[in-house]
Amino acid sequence: MANRLQEEAACPVCQEVFLNPIALSCAHTFCFHCMQTWMEEQKDLKLICPVCRGVNENPPLEEWQVGELILLIAQHSSQLEQGLHVNDEYLKFWEDITLDAATANPFLVLSDDLRSVQCGKICQNLMEDPQRFSCWACILGTPCFSSGCHYWVVEVGEGNKWALGVCKKSLDRKRKSGFSSEHGFWIISMKAGIIYTCSIPETRIPASPGLSQVGIFLDIELEEIKFFDVSNDALIYIHSNFSCLEPLCPFFSPEFPGEGDNGAPLTICPSGTHPFLETSCEVNEIFDVRNVRMTQEETIL
Repeated sequence: MANRLQEEAACPVCQEVFLNPIALSCAHTFCFHCMQTWMEEQKDLKLICPVCRGVNENPPLEEWQVGELILLIAQHSSQLEQGLHVNDEYLKFWEDITLDAATANPFLVLSDDLRSVQCGKICQNLMEDPQRFSCWACILGTPCFSSGCHYWVVEVGEGNKWALGVCKKSLDRKRKSGFSSEHGFWIISMKAGIIYTCSIPETRIPASPGLSQVGIFLDIELEEIKFFDVSNDALIYIHSNFSCLEPLCPFFSPEFPGEGDNGAPLTICPSGTHPFLETSCEVNEIFDVRNVRMTQEETIL
């Protein structure tokens, strides 16, 4: 996709991003200034294409599709830079994860669509349930996984203390001790700008200042789970060589409430949503229109 964008947005004469693009009847596109300079150097009254050397009988036309593409690239430059290296293999395994309300700690507040959770200050549910986390503000996601590869993204926003990853479905949800791989947790946690792993010994990783979305890729056959800083297109950490013979569930633990608020929520991004994918859809629409036009012109010629 990155190469395709570069090719479509670059003038074949100056090799720079198109400036006032125009299209010849042979379907090749150039900067207006480049074409003007070319004609002056040729000292020929005929309009000859610099690429195919074909003679164009019709005057050049403003290439608005390419102009739209350049405008789109300028508007979404930061997103494109962040997303150009996203591995399409991971995106193919995107899962439609939702929160399992039956496992929620009583102090957790869930959104109606079961995609967002935050920690409240009062008990939301007084009913006892063996599935619930009772000592920690945690909740599991659904579905659980026993095989294959799975990918999902969680919006962490400005939260300064949270935990994400996977855990064994059968773990003791009444236990008071912390989260570790020995007890069936494979997670990362954020505390005051530092990311901690549940490995032994514990690893500390400085979090990027722009961290807002965490991508989680689970490969059960390879016994590996990867955590990505989606916004900055960077690998955060890999849990590897873990062995689990039972289903694994997505795990979420949002920030505890402060004095003046309920703490930042954790939000599961909808299936197939990614900053670069959204921009790609707009770009592809331009490609589709442009390809139709070029096909029509080739048919005429």
